[in-house]
Amino acid sequence: MKKLVIAAALLGLLCALPSVASAKDASWLKLSLWGDIAVGVSNGIDTVHGVDLGIGSTTDHICGVQLDLIYSRVNQDFNGIQASWIYASAPSFNGIQSSLIDVADNFQGVQWGLANINNQQFTGAQLGFIDYNKGDFTGVQWGLGNYSESFTGLQVGWVNVAKDVKGLQLAFVNYTETIYGLQLGLVNIATKNWLPVMVLVNGRF
Repeated sequence: MKKLVIAAALLGLLCALPSVASAKDASWLKLSLWGDIAVGVSNGIDTVHGVDLGIGSTTDHICGVQLDLIYSRVNQDFNGIQASWIYASAPSFNGIQSSLIDVADNFQGVQWGLANINNQQFTGAQLGFIDYNKGDFTGVQWGLGNYSESFTGLQVGWVNVAKDVKGLQLAFVNYTETIYGLQLGLVNIATKNWLPVMVLVNGRF
């Protein structure tokens, strides 16, 4: 935990340094009570190149670290580490997102929470009990239940579901329509394969 805090602080500092020259309206430190009830040091509260701390915070742009007790929300783009107890969200995300419920639209990095939700493109890893991706996914989904529309990489869980798979599904129950790769599990379903249901192993190359 101590190493994570130190890493977060260093990342915030690294983002804060270029902001002095490149972002006149960016604050290097924001302290948030709830939503827009906040104070920025040294400028406004909409853009943070550094650290955003609070109970619940809403910010437009962040490069650095956002740590909140209840929820963390970014309205536009985020680069860095976002963490809160209950809810974290950002439309465009690069970095690490961790809370009970993580939400993004376009994501590069790691989502780590009870439920991880991404609505468009994802590159990286979703690590949780429920991992959901609506668009194209490249990387690793690791949870009790994993879902993705189009999947390239590794799915590990109790139940894996994807419309199209390129890679490996490993679970008690694996489901897809088309696969280029392997399914390993108790029940393996690939509806467009010559043998649509197999025990232990299914796949196509």
